[in-house]
Formats: sequence, structure tokens, C-alpha cells
Amino acid sequence: MYTHNMLEILRNLWRRKFRTLLTIFGIAIGIFAFTVMGSMALKLNKMIDGGKKYITGQITIAPKGTDFMMGQMGAMLPVDTLNKIDKVEGVEAVTGGIEMSLDEPNPDDPASMSFGIPATIEGMDLKTDFKNRNWETMEMKEGRMIKEGDPDDVIAIGSTIALDKKWKLDDKVKIRGREFKVIGILDKTMSGPDSYVFMSLDSTRELYVESNPFLKSLKEQQAQAASISVRELASLPKATRDQIMQAKAFKMEDLSTMGSVSWKDGVNSEDVANRIKDQFKDEVIVLSPKKMGEEIDKASAMMNAVILGGALLALLVGSFSVINTMIMSISERTREIGIKKSLGASNRSIALEYALEAGVIGTLGGLLGIGIGVLLIVVFNNKMAETGAEIFLLDFTFLLQVLIFSFVLGIVAGIMPAIKAAKMKVIKAIREM
Repeated sequence: MYTHNMLEILRNLWRRKFRTLLTIFGIAIGIFAFTVMGSMALKLNKMIDGGKKYITGQITIAPKGTDFMMGQMGAMLPVDTLNKIDKVEGVEAVTGGIEMSLDEPNPDDPASMSFGIPATIEGMDLKTDFKNRNWETMEMKEGRMIKEGDPDDVIAIGSTIALDKKWKLDDKVKIRGREFKVIGILDKTMSGPDSYVFMSLDSTRELYVESNPFLKSLKEQQAQAASISVRELASLPKATRDQIMQAKAFKMEDLSTMGSVSWKDGVNSEDVANRIKDQFKDEVIVLSPKKMGEEIDKASAMMNAVILGGALLALLVGSFSVINTMIMSISERTREIGIKKSLGASNRSIALEYALEAGVIGTLGGLLGIGIGVLLIVVFNNKMAETGAEIFLLDFTFLLQVLIFSFVLGIVAGIMPAIKAAKMKVIKAIREM
């Protein structure tokens, strides 16, 4: 019975094949958009979840003047400030760190500008006891992570860096004019660490100083400034004196663009963050795990709404084409419906037949749209795989849900025409046509 009904549905669709194909194509456009945009949302959400997992596993601190939205760093975090924060009630460990771009930015070369997570050097203090509470270890694809006792010229790199730069394990590579050896390549995380180069904090500080003309000048003047006596200093003009005092005060260990704080077991992280804010409100900016998580969730929700909103509009247009096709089909088959009813077909069976016909149209459109979408995604991801810049994530469960959704969409769009067909009076239907 079911097979017979399905064959009849397919025959009915084939009898009006041109209109059916147009309707299937209309659904396919919407499902194609939904597949592509949904896969992009899955990838972005995966990246955001990884970032959220990391940022909510620590209390992040930065010197006053830092603009996280613009990616701009202000003053440095002195080691004395970090040591004082380490003594705040509830704090387990504190570490300083430096983030800087892997390559020198070139505004004249658009190809050097990144549209994803930029390639970043992460300077790690390997002597600290600090551990991110949500991300204590990094899974390695090859080699190992850098650790205390390693020489300063070794690095571990993320999977995207390895692909983009074509760096391999044990390679000797140049970073900002200095040679390093790759001793580890991380597993793909689909989040920030994929684009990171992990190196010792001492090495990062040296690269940071070299990239900053002011700090480089202070470092070069430090030895000379230390040899100037107090009497000689007092006889110099104020501008020169201030510059020498800055050079004298310069300390490499004070070079940290941000810090990370972990809290003791059983202690509320928000309480610890608030204590640091209260005690160091004039020196640092404090980003608490809870508030950072909330901000990330807001940004994620807004981004998903924008991405999927456009796809849903395309699906809405496709559903109207199904409604139009089914109404036209019923109008053309009025007498056929009357004959079926006169032979004993129930209102329910008539409605079910037309609803299933709409569902088949939705399913065929879904299969076509998913097929084209997957093809485009595979081609695009393969093309971008060499740089690790894939922006789509294919997930079988998601694709199955899209196919089910396309079937349901067809059913829902066909309900109104199906009810109309079921309510037809037998004699009136036979007399028409």
C-alpha cells in the first residue's frame, strides 16, 4: 500500500515535471543557503567555544590603556604588580605573558592581512605554576610542548601555522630575524591555539623589544645610563635626565602585555576577580571568567542570528513555491480527487497523499541543495586547507537534520493545499472539469 502510494506520488510529480523541477529548485536554493551558512556557523561556533573554554579558565589582567576590542596594548605589567596580585586572597598562581603578531604587519600588502585568527606569538613563562583551569594541557600531533629547562630557541606551533608556513617537526625557522627550532606541532583544536607559536617568555620579550623602537632605545641606553652618577645626572637638562631615568628603570622582566591568574580550589573566581579589581583598580584591567563568558555568548548569538537569518529567508521563499505548486496541482486534479472519494477514499487519505507529495518535493529539493552545498564546501575547504583557513565545518548530524527539515518544510507548506483537497465535495469535484 505504502509502495503503491509512493509510486503514484512520483507519477503525479512527473506528469507536471517542469513545474515540479522549478519547485524543487526553489527549495534547493534555500537548503543550499542553509547548508552553507549553517556549516559556517558550526565552524565559527567551534572556534568560539574553544576561545570561551580558554578565557573562562583564568582571570585575565592587562595594564590600564589596553583596548581589547581594537587589539591595542598600552603600558606594561611590571613584575612587582604581578607579585602583589599573587598575594591576593584566593589566588593560586599568576603568570605574565606577551602576545604579538608572528609577522611584521605590512599595510601595503593586503595579502598579509588576516580575516581569521591572526598568526600570533604566545610568550609563555615556563617557570610559573599557573595552569588554565579548563585547558591545562595541549594535545600534540607531533613532538612535544615547550617546557621549563628548554633552550630559548625552541618553539611549538599550532596546526594552522604548520600548514600555512609549511613548517615541520625539527625544522629550523626564522621568526622576525631570529632562528628557532620546531619541537612540537599541536593537534587541530579549531580555535585560537591553531594559529599560535608558543615560545619562552624571555625570547618573546627580546622580539618584542626589537619590534618597538622606544623599548629598543631604552635597552640600548640602559648600560650607558647605569654608569652616570647622581651628580652628573643632576647637571643634565630635564628632558635628557628624564630619558636617562627611564633607561635606568628599564627591566626586561617588566615586559608583559598581559597576565593570567588562576584561583584556588573551592574559591569563587568572581570573588577573586573582584578583589583584584578593588586592590589594583588604578593599575590593571580585570576580565573575570563569568563576564567574559557572557560577552562571548552574546557575540556568538548575534553572529548566528545574522548568518542563519539570511538562510531562513531563502527557505521561506522556497516554501511559498511549494504552496503555489500544490494549489495549482489540486486545481488541475479536482475531478481526480472527486473520483477517488466516490470510490471510498477518505478525507484523511486524500490529505495525506497531497501532504506526502509536498514532503517528497521538499526532500528532493533538500537532497539537491545539500549536495550542491557539500560540493562547494569540500572544494572551498580543500582549496583553503593549505593555509588552514577553512571556514566551513561539515557535520553528518547537521546534514541529516537539514534533510529532515526540508521534508518537514515540504509537509508544512503542503498542509493548507492538502486540507483544501480533502474538504472537496464529491459531486462538485466530479462536475468540475
